[in-house]
Amino acid sequence: MHCSQTSSQARRLRASALAAASFLLALGGAAQAATLETVVVTGARGEQAFDEALAPVTLITRADIERAQATDLVELLARSAGVQFVRSGGPGAVASLFVRGAGSSQLLVLVDGMRINTPLTGGAVLGGIALDAVERIEIVRGNLSSLYGSEAIGGVVQIFTRGAVAERELSASLEAGSGATRSGAVSATGSVGGTRISATVAVRAAEPFSAIDAARVQVSPFAAGANPDHDAHRQRSGALRATHRLSDATTVGVSAWSRRSRTEFDDTADGPTATHEEDARSESWQANLRHALAEIWTVDLRLGEASETSDNRASVPASWSAGRFESRNRSAQVQLEARLAPRVAAQVGLEYLHQRGAASSYDPAFAGALTGFGRHVGSAWFGVTGRTDDGRRSVQLSARHDDISDVGRHDTWLVAYGIALAPRLRATAQASTAFRAPSFNDLHFPGFGNPNLRPETAASLELGLRYAQAGTRASAAVFRTHTRDLIQFGGARMDNVARARTDGVELTAGQVLGAWRLEANATYLDARDEASGERLLRRAPWSAQLGLFHERSRWLLGTELAWVDARSDFDINTFARKLLPAHTLVRALAHYRASANLRLKLRLENLFDERYTLVDGYSTWGRALFGGIEWRQ
Repeated sequence: MHCSQTSSQARRLRASALAAASFLLALGGAAQAATLETVVVTGARGEQAFDEALAPVTLITRADIERAQATDLVELLARSAGVQFVRSGGPGAVASLFVRGAGSSQLLVLVDGMRINTPLTGGAVLGGIALDAVERIEIVRGNLSSLYGSEAIGGVVQIFTRGAVAERELSASLEAGSGATRSGAVSATGSVGGTRISATVAVRAAEPFSAIDAARVQVSPFAAGANPDHDAHRQRSGALRATHRLSDATTVGVSAWSRRSRTEFDDTADGPTATHEEDARSESWQANLRHALAEIWTVDLRLGEASETSDNRASVPASWSAGRFESRNRSAQVQLEARLAPRVAAQVGLEYLHQRGAASSYDPAFAGALTGFGRHVGSAWFGVTGRTDDGRRSVQLSARHDDISDVGRHDTWLVAYGIALAPRLRATAQASTAFRAPSFNDLHFPGFGNPNLRPETAASLELGLRYAQAGTRASAAVFRTHTRDLIQFGGARMDNVARARTDGVELTAGQVLGAWRLEANATYLDARDEASGERLLRRAPWSAQLGLFHERSRWLLGTELAWVDARSDFDINTFARKLLPAHTLVRALAHYRASANLRLKLRLENLFDERYTLVDGYSTWGRALFGGIEWRQ
């Protein structure tokens, strides 16, 4: 029976690969317009031309963010192939990303190179991150633990804070709209001698709806009801970046990012009159020195810290929703890079990471005392990327060793190969391993934690095709990932009790033709628990995105469509599995350039007022209209 099932899975994977190849060759389109000079850094932990990267990378630039009038990070990321998201309420609410079927704790998120995944849960706090201070985002799908260590099973998302290319730039924007939404941002860049400084400050607020649809809650011994009042979100954020060239060989830089938010939320356990509020602060900074030791050698030194603090308050005494949570990552890194040949680069690096997490819920006496834990991680990695002189063949190799103080040692590796089948068509193949260290919740939560947990491990195989020429791109990828020792509740406590298998196909396409821009992607995902055969929760088997933009004279007009297939979730009342229906969301937008410095913006979200659910029982946006103004000099 097992052999028959495996054979059937292999046939489906081969059929998916053939379908992807047929799509790619028939279309000859592009997922994202990018020039040969576009550089990415996340997929190899060093600079690569976008077209030469073997890892499947999606690059979202500042121009992309502004063209789409995007304001929400998780919604923007979910427009990319292989990415899905859910959110428990409105702006600022808890949000989860699924990349290639991997959960939020299996996705590494970096801000300017600093990991912001908290040791408490293993995941990054993404719900309240606005895009005002973001310059660009790189999404690399697939295992990258061989470069970055724990959490990089589904992939790595790296957010780069804003820093203008121009020597001098000043911009300001205002927006208002449905759900009592209002926002404003100011960004400035200036240069003096060899020093360039960029700064952004922004504020946002909204009060669109109740986080939980109170009408959906059935009163029971486990649920007293939910407060139907509208839940507000208010946020202040800022970013600062400075670079200084000490000499032709030496550059130093610092960057800092901060967010302060206050978000109201609901809890069905506390009753229909209870109020809840989270006061959260996120901060990250890093300093780096880059020095060319010789003609082919460069050393990069980095120090940094990322922290997250959250105070949850409730009007109900002794509410389980109340408490304080703190987490901090401090790291020091040194990386030596060598240009061994015009088309061959190698990196070797050492990293020390100290993680600390504390929570009032960790108090074994359940008295609410803030109780903390820490871990030390020492890591070493090596990587090499290269292409033959004719550019037809390329390779990437990387390996990493992590020594984690509370869960032991782990080794990971990656091997990737690419070959040009035609002048504009390239095939890629990749094999890799990855892992996730248990979070402090997994290890230490009173009554549930298990200090003897092992890391989750994953192994992946991927085949890809990519087509590119001026203004035209397309890609297709077929992948399979096996994940072992998944950490789940084992009946008495958390344990390594589960295995999962994920098969998937990603297709991206698009075209830039004169004033027209077309962007599209589609993803098939079969993510299942290997023991039960059931699909993993909240992962839709199919999803698709389509965007069409037209720019002419003073106008830019655009529309985007997102379709997400039905997927499983837990019923908010019974906690039994249920199927959430598929949904289609359409948005329309317009830009009007009133003068050389002034632009007017308008966008309509959920154009057809689709009623849909991301998490059972939680509210989502209906039709919403937003308008804004932007001035730039």
